[in-house]
Amino acid sequence: MSDYREIQKKIDAYVKGTLKEKEIEELWVEFAKQPDLLEQLELEVGVKSIIEQEMAEGSTPKATITKLPTWTWHAAAAAVLLIVASIQILQIPSKSNLDQFVVNKIGADQLESSDGVRSKDMQISAADSMLNLGFSEFVSGNNERALYLFNEVISEFDYEPYGSKAYLNKGIVYYNQSDYDSAIVAFRFALDRVDDSRMIEEKSYWYLGNALVNTNQLEDARIAIMQAYSLDGVFRKPAFLLLQKLNYDLGYIQAEEVGQ
Repeated sequence: MSDYREIQKKIDAYVKGTLKEKEIEELWVEFAKQPDLLEQLELEVGVKSIIEQEMAEGSTPKATITKLPTWTWHAAAAAVLLIVASIQILQIPSKSNLDQFVVNKIGADQLESSDGVRSKDMQISAADSMLNLGFSEFVSGNNERALYLFNEVISEFDYEPYGSKAYLNKGIVYYNQSDYDSAIVAFRFALDRVDDSRMIEEKSYWYLGNALVNTNQLEDARIAIMQAYSLDGVFRKPAFLLLQKLNYDLGYIQAEEVGQ
């Protein structure tokens, strides 16, 4: 399946529902090798659904279809993919453990600190200093001290972006301590407070979903992971895989629906 034109034909056949089960398995193996091909599939599915909707409403689709805005076709594609995709075609056994799809430990690079490098004429704020100190303590393995500093940020600087940053960082510390219940609370607070920071929002949804999986709250986890996926950022591909696994295990995807 290395020939690009052949892959395009299979994507088209998959969208139309004419691809055989063996060919579907081969196509998803190719997706595993080239994750960017998922974007092509999503675009095909999104455009197809819009055409079918227009025809059902009695209108004639335009001869030329321009590329849809990101939010439009990602939403349409995701909705259809949740129906037609299956963990089985990803060659993942239905009884496989969810642990292989969730984050084990969250790296220090995911913590939020001060915003970039400041000019020599600007003084770093006390809130930024506390966030940076908390980051340093986390890296040094002093989790309790890191939590203390992040709590101080929340207590002393109850405005954005510091509140959401501190709560996200708290959630990460708790997550790495396997205190998933506390992590869930912290990530939810981060989401409640975040203002104009898509990265904090995406991190919070992604790690919230992972924490919910670890506490076996799979329905809530599915919703959070879907939110992370829809933000179309750095966690999009792992969110897609975890989302499909959750949909399969929760019964939203059935083996007999593959290719339909």
